[in-house]
Amino acid sequence: MNDFDTLFRKYHRRLLLYSLKYVESESDALDIVQNIFVAIWENGKYRQEEECVKAYLFSAIKNSCLNYLKHLKVVKKFENETSQQFLQMEAVHYQSGERSLIEQENLKQINDAIDSLPDIYKEIILLSRFEGLKNHEIAEKLNIPVRTVETRIFRALSTLKEKILQKSFFILLYMNGLDRNVK
Repeated sequence: MNDFDTLFRKYHRRLLLYSLKYVESESDALDIVQNIFVAIWENGKYRQEEECVKAYLFSAIKNSCLNYLKHLKVVKKFENETSQQFLQMEAVHYQSGERSLIEQENLKQINDAIDSLPDIYKEIILLSRFEGLKNHEIAEKLNIPVRTVETRIFRALSTLKEKILQKSFFILLYMNGLDRNVK
């Protein structure tokens, strides 16, 4: 058989129906059939005996359909993994954003409470909790006894405990050198 047009007309419809047994989409099946016909045109197989060409066509369609299905499986797996990763990233981002807002609210509450303290307590708390100075360093800096520093810190923390939520209070207790510019 030397005539490509005759071969195409004779087998195109049959190959399309055969490929639809494997592939659900008619447009995908058409693409597969077209690619096979392009391949036999380019490599000159259409010039061989009709029985050889027929066997080649159906075998090539079957293999192309199976390869296409494998490819779809890989694509779907990748899409599922990617969507899972995006969901995880979104959850982490949301949680960190939510946590950040809560931390900002807590720090604002702490800062407001500190600003309402009398100056002698406010100064001690700022030096102790925000600048991270030790009691003896504060005593040297303010030129007062260490025991006075300890007493003022105790009184300041007692006053703050009454003014702010317990969660914010624990943040204040354990903060050391944090930025006080969050408002």
